[in-house]
Amino acid sequence: MKKLVAVLCVALLLVSGISGAFAASTSYKVVYSIPGLSAPIWTAASEGFKAKAAEYGWEAEVLDPNDNLETQISQIENALTKGAQGIVITPIDGEAVSTLMGDAEKAGVPVVAIDRQVTGTSLATVEADNLLVGQQMGEMYLKTLGDKEGKVLIVGGPLSSSATVNRTEGFKAAIKDAANVKIVAESATEMDAEVVLAAVTNYLQANPDINCIFSCTDYILPSVMTALEESGKLFNVGEEGHVNVYSVDGDGFGLGQVVSGKIDATYGLDPYAWAASAVEALKAYFDGGTVEKSILITGNIVTTDSFEQLKAAGSLWGASSMEQ
Repeated sequence: MKKLVAVLCVALLLVSGISGAFAASTSYKVVYSIPGLSAPIWTAASEGFKAKAAEYGWEAEVLDPNDNLETQISQIENALTKGAQGIVITPIDGEAVSTLMGDAEKAGVPVVAIDRQVTGTSLATVEADNLLVGQQMGEMYLKTLGDKEGKVLIVGGPLSSSATVNRTEGFKAAIKDAANVKIVAESATEMDAEVVLAAVTNYLQANPDINCIFSCTDYILPSVMTALEESGKLFNVGEEGHVNVYSVDGDGFGLGQVVSGKIDATYGLDPYAWAASAVEALKAYFDGGTVEKSILITGNIVTTDSFEQLKAAGSLWGASSMEQ
């Protein structure tokens, strides 16, 4: 009897050991390299990343390069050296990280890009359907404009950002056949407030008939609004002289501008869901499943009419950072 008990105990220990090894093998070390916490959208994405990784029992770390490309690259290189098993990245420059993508591929480490595509091998890209986002904003503008004459200024972030390029192309595609609309100027300003302010101010001075601005991101929207105010062109929606303004992101500032009636709309993205979906893609890969190369997350056009309903539904990630 004692011998039987001893055998059963050994068997239980073996099973426990196997179970423990299995559990350990399914706990992964993953990192998410954001552009920088200076933009609240990446704070929201970071929270989605950490929450989903915690749900799986993974070790997760957010890398903040403070909007410095060299720092972003070195931080990810360091993470690979330290044994990161999965990487999520929103690249500061999608082309500049191509060598890094090659290093990750050689190490057998899957990479999922968020919001901006990377040059090189990646498991998947999670993003908004940015072409559609731009198109929907352009269609909204045409509906608002009616048969009046439209003079448009398009202001974007860096051309190295696929989001900027695709949103711009979508907006242009929506208005290209409208005989009463002309794109007066198009500017890639980087994510620099002073550069944006100077560029928009110069365009407004050189083209005083500009009556629409499409901003590819709320991040540069404060400079756009300052330029309008300093140029004497800041009027609320519906007022004589109002310049139609459309933007993308749905951060606290953008939502505040919508609610106060200063801009026509912003497109509310879902960065929390982006990052959670990126972690889900990594899990599918680790589990031996298939992963779609392009994972598109929908959002919502936010206007004064739709704001309260979307906020009540918890669909506006930037609502918590709105100025009171």
